[in-house]
Amino acid sequence: MLSQSAFIHNYLMNNNQPHLSISKLSTLEKKLSKDSEHYASLLAQAFAVDSKLFQLPPDDFAKNIDVFLANQRSLHGKTLADLSPIEKKSSQVETLANTLSNFLEDQILANKMKPGDKLPSDRNLAALFNVGRTSIREALKVLNVLGLINILPGQGTFIASDSSEFFLTPLSWTFFLGDKNLEHVISVRNVLEIESARLAAINATIEDLDNLELIFEQSKRAYLERNYQHFVNLDLDFHLSIAQCSHNPILSNLLQTSRKLIKHISKSGMVNIDNLNAVYQEHSLIYENISQHRNDEAVLAMKNHLENAQIRYSL
Repeated sequence: MLSQSAFIHNYLMNNNQPHLSISKLSTLEKKLSKDSEHYASLLAQAFAVDSKLFQLPPDDFAKNIDVFLANQRSLHGKTLADLSPIEKKSSQVETLANTLSNFLEDQILANKMKPGDKLPSDRNLAALFNVGRTSIREALKVLNVLGLINILPGQGTFIASDSSEFFLTPLSWTFFLGDKNLEHVISVRNVLEIESARLAAINATIEDLDNLELIFEQSKRAYLERNYQHFVNLDLDFHLSIAQCSHNPILSNLLQTSRKLIKHISKSGMVNIDNLNAVYQEHSLIYENISQHRNDEAVLAMKNHLENAQIRYSL
């Protein structure tokens, strides 16, 4: 929504001198020219995105700009008031309890809260999640029974100090509270992913493979339609579906947790179209080998995918 002059001033300057004139920019906006690639490259540098993004058709560009710019945004520094309210579901206490649990988990992972910290009042929580105070109180009772929080009459509600049950689904809390060594967490994730692929190829039932196929086909459709945001969103679903095919629920829970932790620690993102193309090819090979029950090949395909991922994400 910037004027052409403001756009040039913000993104196309070199030593306080504009790279191009307003008339030149107007020409570029109307049609491609021999200089288009050059200015696209300058903009890509300014926004720290892949220059190929500017080669997409306008509709695809608009559809995918968020996924390529996501790496430029950070949730760190937001206050509770900045968080988006969750849709009101007053009759579903269990859903709200799960939402609160995930909220606390994210706050801990972002170093905004820690064991023993006092939670916001039920009035503030109700406003944050856009639900009634009664629903909040009922949800907090559930978390109290689960051992995730301690409700102390007259004092308030606190995150449990001894919280081995907090991440039972997906994992014990101690996994998150130790030193956040990214290299070690990635090693654990890799072991889980590889074993997940091996067991999936061996144990997957027809129903399991139908579910995996459904997610893979959704991912494939998103990729072919250049809906990269949806494609990226389905990445976790694809890997967790493989874990479910393994028929080892503990492995599945551990894998979900390790992936979430890596996301919080690394702050890196998939902002390169070539990376997206590679991920699609690698996922295709993994899916094919699992669906054909080729466990050795599934392991190799997953190993290759993970090794390439570490390079892609600069982990």
